[in-house]
Amino acid sequence: MKLPSKKLLLSLSLLFFLGLAFTKVFSLNLSKQTPKALEQELLLTSSNGILPEREANAILGRIENLEVKTHDVKPYEWLEKIAKDVGIPAIAIRSTNNLEDPHLRPHQKIMLQNKKGMVHIAKEGESLESIIKAYERMGGKRETILSLNDLSLITYLEAGQLLLREGTKLWIPTAYRSYPFLARPVNWLRISSRFGVRRHPVTRVRRFHEGTDLVAKYGAPVYAGQNGEITFAGWQGGYGYMIDVRHSKITTRYGHLSQIYVKVGDQVKKKQLIGRVGSTGLSTGPHLHFEVRRNSDGRSVKPSKYLY
Repeated sequence: MKLPSKKLLLSLSLLFFLGLAFTKVFSLNLSKQTPKALEQELLLTSSNGILPEREANAILGRIENLEVKTHDVKPYEWLEKIAKDVGIPAIAIRSTNNLEDPHLRPHQKIMLQNKKGMVHIAKEGESLESIIKAYERMGGKRETILSLNDLSLITYLEAGQLLLREGTKLWIPTAYRSYPFLARPVNWLRISSRFGVRRHPVTRVRRFHEGTDLVAKYGAPVYAGQNGEITFAGWQGGYGYMIDVRHSKITTRYGHLSQIYVKVGDQVKKKQLIGRVGSTGLSTGPHLHFEVRRNSDGRSVKPSKYLY
């Protein structure tokens, strides 16, 4: 296979300069391979594995060291705070660590990188080609993945396939995992009770808790998690003052409110103010009881799968 000379020279120049810049990367250095190795290892299929000229020039203009480290979550930290401190989107941290539940626990170990996109932590014997195809469905670009990872360090050849070495890190600059998403309904201080079986703090009866209790200051604003229609707004027994918002596939429920600013039939927007935190109904203190229910059967589901 003979590469066009202009693209070959451009690619080799790019790899040379990036190789100098990424001297401290945790096994994510850029390729410094020979032209022959580039042909054999970068071109996994008949498609061109070399960056287009305009992409190469753009990357050369914004080279930064990529670093990946393990972080021990502190008791006062949460996902968005860590993301802001590191300077990357929260979805990048969530994607790299595949966090189905975005609510971090103290001393939980997570991987942090200093660049957008995500990092794939390889298992022994994973096919590079299959991993690339999987991340292409998430927005990854084959040419970028191949050009910005040192394949000689993270892969080995077996039975005609490039396989990833266990524990090595593959940088996927433009991809993120997809998670169901609802905006935070309140700026909570902590979670006092999660979804699942528990002993009720008031009745002391052991039963299934169908939502998540988000502790917040009395009177803190409560927002709609997504666009929808108000289907209930008023007093509802143990829930106290409560609001239900129906969305396309789910309904979100907001309980123990002190104030309600909407009425049945109102159309609300994502992050619109709908009420305020209280302690009405069966409650031991100011907090928002937040539920997610499927519209198909009315069953409650784990809110953390929907909250970002």
